[in-house]
Formats: sequence, C-alpha cells, structure tokens
Amino acid sequence: MRIVRLDDGDVTRLMLLGELDLDTGDLFEEQVAAALGDRPEELVVDLHGLTFCDSSGIDVLLAARETAARAGIAFRVHRPHGIVLRSLTVTGVHDLLVGDPGSDRETAGGRA
Repeated sequence: MRIVRLDDGDVTRLMLLGELDLDTGDLFEEQVAAALGDRPEELVVDLHGLTFCDSSGIDVLLAARETAARAGIAFRVHRPHGIVLRSLTVTGVHDLLVGDPGSDRETAGGRA
C-alpha cells in the first residue's frame, strides 16, 4: 500500500492506494499518528485508490476515528467504492466512517 498525504490548511487528507489489510495496517496507523500529531481540524481518509480492505483494515479505520475523536479532530472516510464500499456497508460501519449517509456512496449507475 502507498499513502499520499496532502495538507490543505486545517484539513489533512491521506489518500490510500492499494490494499488495507493485516500487512499494511501498521503503515496506516503510523501515518494517522503523524497526521494527528500535526493537529489539523479534520483528517480525511480518501479510499478511492483502495482496492481491498479486510476486517483488520476496517479495524484500523475505526481505531483512527476513535483516536481522532479523543484528540478533538474531525475524522471521515471519503470516496469508498467497489469491494471496499461493499465491505464497509455489509459490516455496518459505512455511515459511521463516512458521515452523511449516501454522500460518498456509489450507486449501480455511477456516483450518487
């Protein structure tokens, strides 16, 4: 997995590329810790480049959300799609991680 960090004022965006799973969760956690250490107002995790996310990947996303909340930093996941979107939806965490239900959800015919 590759993670690209973009800082734009008070928002830090982590763009994930590849797979978020047991083998790459530590890398994600390190990047989240570094981003939160810089105290942005919001941390956005962009999943558009993510091709796979297993249960351990979902766990680290939830842990990142909790860590951000404890630090008083807004957290949201952005642009899940394909199998990643299905995984987040089936496990019941999509709305918790994304925020506004449907805001980042693809429909069968494309983007909502």
